[in-house]
Amino acid sequence: MEKITDAAIWAQYLLLIPLGVVLATAAVTDWRERKIYNWLTYPTLLGGLVLHTVAFGFSGLLAGFLTALVVLFLGILILPFGWLGGGDIKLLAAIGAALGPGPLFEIFFYSLIVGLVMGLSISLVNGYLFELLKRIGRFLKSIAFTVATGTNVTGDLDTDDRAYLPFAIPIFVGAIFATTDAYLQWPMFMDWIRETLSGLARLRG
Repeated sequence: MEKITDAAIWAQYLLLIPLGVVLATAAVTDWRERKIYNWLTYPTLLGGLVLHTVAFGFSGLLAGFLTALVVLFLGILILPFGWLGGGDIKLLAAIGAALGPGPLFEIFFYSLIVGLVMGLSISLVNGYLFELLKRIGRFLKSIAFTVATGTNVTGDLDTDDRAYLPFAIPIFVGAIFATTDAYLQWPMFMDWIRETLSGLARLRG
């Protein structure tokens, strides 16, 4: 988020406040209706490009456009696996359009952590955790067998309503953590992992 925090204060407000409203709205609709609506993501995608351009000029337009394009491309590739829904992918693309690659990566990093904790908690409460872990194990084994033999035997990870996670909520919370990380130096989990990996690399060297 350094790109954003180093910008003029008006540019920070211009980018973060509207995006925060959008992410909060998406979290509510995904929680209540299991949907992230196109009427929210498409205008945010286009509006994010405009605001990014206003804040950073042509470099902002280029960074936002390329980031959104890459997210949408990768999203198309992973969509059949069911790991993310179409609305989630479009919401992440909109974040990338508004903030660029660095902030998007930080938000997605924290979103994955929050999503993992929420997903395991929901599965535990719904009595589905053990079955979920078994399915994950079978899925990972099929991937390993595919890699080892070159035979495509992987299937998608079966879904169950008991394990449903409205991922717009982790995205919203992840954005909060990425923002507090940048402005308040908390929780600094990404920096802790980066420093740990660097320390391990030095030990091996």
